Amino acid sequence: MKMTPLEFLITAPEEVNPALSMCRKLQRLELSGELDSATMKEMAKTIELAISKGTDDVKAVERTKERLLNSCSVAGAIPIGF
Repeated sequence: MKMTPLEFLITAPEEVNPALSMCRKLQRLELSGELDSATMKEMAKTIELAISKGTDDVKAVERTKERLLNSCSVAGAIPIGF
């Protein structure tokens, strides 16, 4: 059975976008004086992977948003008095 957009959002894990996490890590390294060209070279593949995963996350959120905006509303109950 296919999940509705709302069910998908409810069951989705809560996590921070990997690109944002990497950005914060690089900022911490920079503030502590540990970020230099050698460190950046060592981390290049990890940074690229974080950017790629972050982009995928953004695209998934956009697709879910579009599905929600395009979905039809369905009444689940009739309020008392109607």
